[in-house]
Amino acid sequence: MQASVEDDSTISRCPACGQRLEKEDAARCPLCNFEFAVDASATGGDVTPFAQAYAREESGRRRMCEWVWFAGAGRLKHLALMRASAAARSFARLNLLLFAAGLSLIQATHHGWRAVTASAALEPTGSVWPLGQGWLHVAATPNPYRLTQPPGAPVDLWWNPPQAVIAGVCGFLAALLLLWLLPVLMRAGITLAHHARYRRGQRLTAALLYSTAWGLPLLFSAILLALRPVGRIGAIERWSWYPSEYGFELAAGLIAALDVAFWWFWLVRLGATTPADTRGRVCAFFAVGAPLITAAASAAWWFGLDAALQALFTSWKLHF
Repeated sequence: MQASVEDDSTISRCPACGQRLEKEDAARCPLCNFEFAVDASATGGDVTPFAQAYAREESGRRRMCEWVWFAGAGRLKHLALMRASAAARSFARLNLLLFAAGLSLIQATHHGWRAVTASAALEPTGSVWPLGQGWLHVAATPNPYRLTQPPGAPVDLWWNPPQAVIAGVCGFLAALLLLWLLPVLMRAGITLAHHARYRRGQRLTAALLYSTAWGLPLLFSAILLALRPVGRIGAIERWSWYPSEYGFELAAGLIAALDVAFWWFWLVRLGATTPADTRGRVCAFFAVGAPLITAAASAAWWFGLDAALQALFTSWKLHF
């Protein structure tokens, strides 16, 4: 694995630890002793395209995403031997922040909406008007459609902006906590899956950080889910044409399912690059352990946050 740097490139920051360099022609980092233009196979330094761009303080994020998404077997073997670096952490940090923002958007548009029927007897609260504070009446079925609707059909739509803001902020903070914890658990699982003699080498640690590139397509799913209220408003107000709320959910679900499947397959392929005597254990962790950890974290974020928000809205008198 060669840590080569182009001769005409200026190194401004160490790709291994992030230290700024005073000398443009420095051969090694004064802080971590990482060598820029020699064989770094002993240290397993990060020599990805993003690390090289990071060292020159250039933008290489898009190229790195493509480098990860379309990696062949040889590239995965190359990546598996690199240790986590300042460049890899910088790459993962922004990806996780964007992913947390997408999750926040989902929560902000999931909470605060309430469609009600024309009959108070059919409503759980016994009222078609909000009992709490902050509710805005945003849509209603016009006559004569309103008079001919089945008893259980929603005819009014209410929105609570304070609920949406609180849900978005809480969703973002909870997502940040889980997105910090998830890589820690994944890294611990990877370390334990390796035989003891391989654990100090920190194999796959940079690859785990760069695998966050697979979270970016999920932002499209978050945007589609955030557009669901448009379909709900159109259905209640009887627009001549409106996008289906379930269409948004179906499209978002397909994108998310495909992206997660590709990420899972990428991890299994990555595990197959490990030494033969530990490969089965690492592949088993990526095939079974990683999806279970991710599913548990996702369920904790969704169901735990939903229960906490409902209790919070009730105590603050923001409930319907």
